[in-house]
Amino acid sequence: MATIDDNINVVFPVITERVTRKEKDDDGKEKDVYEDVVRIHAFHTPVSKAVFDQNFCLLASTKAAMEGKGRQYLMSAGPRIAALTLRDEGRKDAESRGNVDDNGNPNEDDVRAFFAEIKRLTTILCPGQTGWEMLPVDLAISGGKIDAEDWEEVESAIVFFTCHYSMAKKADRKRIAQATATFLRASTTHSPLSAYLASLPNSTPAETSAPKAASSVPS
Repeated sequence: MATIDDNINVVFPVITERVTRKEKDDDGKEKDVYEDVVRIHAFHTPVSKAVFDQNFCLLASTKAAMEGKGRQYLMSAGPRIAALTLRDEGRKDAESRGNVDDNGNPNEDDVRAFFAEIKRLTTILCPGQTGWEMLPVDLAISGGKIDAEDWEEVESAIVFFTCHYSMAKKADRKRIAQATATFLRASTTHSPLSAYLASLPNSTPAETSAPKAASSVPS
């Protein structure tokens, strides 16, 4: 099924580590140089036009809810609370339409289906015994490669990206995608998953022994 833009994918950092290397300064003296290295990535393909058409109200209201609190709120809190905001907007919409269960609770099937699609369109790239592995999100969590909180943060960043990218006009979509990805410390790529994986530097589990750093998604 066609995506909104068939040529774009987004790669989000999941786990980042601070590494130290030695480097000589102009006087020939060694100094410590610190560098943040992404150890585990999330490769995400944007939602299809069909999925957008089914969920445009939900995406539009989520974006509006965050923007309605001002730019500072949107930029500082937005990436962290986008998924929670979407769930909240979904409940409000269900209640307003009288779409509730026998106990009066809002029906959240549409929201659950949307998040299931987000997860389906995301592959976790992590180091394995023979190089990089491609894992579905649930398998990466159950296998201890990432934990549920790692995924929640990336999931929220994906929702934030989707709200901005999918709502943009076709002429503006590439620019919006790149700007939003950069803000989220992610990157866009036109490469399919297999080609992107081949472009990553060789990695083994031994290289990931340093303590895990805080999430790369802005808080």
